[in-house]
Amino acid sequence: MSYLIDTNGWIGFFEGRSDFGPVAKRAMMEESADCFISIASIWEAAIKIGIGKLKLPYDLANDLPGILEDNGFDVVGIELVDAVAVRDLERLHGDPFDRLQLVQARRRKWTIISRDPVFDRYGVPRVW
Repeated sequence: MSYLIDTNGWIGFFEGRSDFGPVAKRAMMEESADCFISIASIWEAAIKIGIGKLKLPYDLANDLPGILEDNGFDVVGIELVDAVAVRDLERLHGDPFDRLQLVQARRRKWTIISRDPVFDRYGVPRVW
């Protein structure tokens, strides 16, 4: 099974939050699972850190690559076809980072790991 982990998913998982979804946690820890984090999600976190809306106990540039590697997670880039597909995505949600992740997951037939139920409105499988 392949998963695209939303920003709230990887942050909560790496911080060991007690309110983290048990199904999501099992999926992310499953040896046979392929877990991906969109570069759009990392970009979103960087913006929020830069404006003081998010604080993390690790540095994105220096620590995140090792954390991802230690957990067996890969980063998925933004392909031209992903960026253009956002144009045709239903206007049910306005967040540009979520919209990009939606098209990335939909195009690759991945399940999204997120606590945000907005993804359900698009018919993309989600676990939490």
